[in-house]
Amino acid sequence: MSLNNNPIEITRLTLADLRADESGTAIEQLAELIVEAFREPPWHEHFSASRIHFGLGVELMRQGALLYAAKEQDAGRIVGYVLGKELAAGEGNGHQQTLKDISGTAALDYLCENGRRVFYVSGLAVRSGFRRRGIAERLSLALLDELRRQGFSYRLGRTDRSMISMRNLYQKLGFRELPVTDANHSERSYWLLAL
Repeated sequence: MSLNNNPIEITRLTLADLRADESGTAIEQLAELIVEAFREPPWHEHFSASRIHFGLGVELMRQGALLYAAKEQDAGRIVGYVLGKELAAGEGNGHQQTLKDISGTAALDYLCENGRRVFYVSGLAVRSGFRRRGIAERLSLALLDELRRQGFSYRLGRTDRSMISMRNLYQKLGFRELPVTDANHSERSYWLLAL
């Protein structure tokens, strides 16, 4: 796929990759993208770049964390990302969050029964000038391939009910909306894909 005659490549990034980037370019571009995307409705978040830097580090230290970036091949600029981690049922520890930590309820704990593994995406965004060009789908497909390779049972997501583009992407990828109400954010719904 080409954007402005500059192909986009999907690349997995690790915490080691970000630490090895002495220029700090990758973390800066990720932070800039996250700040841009989550300032928009319906999120209206006003995160500082330093908070995003810290948050990315914490997220990448979580159990089973995966980060994929969409980069312009020639310029190397990050134009999209997807980030998530493995969740457990019950009570968590410092490195592994639980389904209850995310949703505020134990209603999703059944997903982990019988040793099933659940991967939750905490962030998926594409820069405004690059949207509606299939980048979020390509990021999602790359992540799904890796989750299948690693033996995950489910890919879980959450989005605001007003985020039509994300809801449409979930439907296109075969997710189903769950009848679970988020205890912390009643306007958000959960989407599940069996792997």
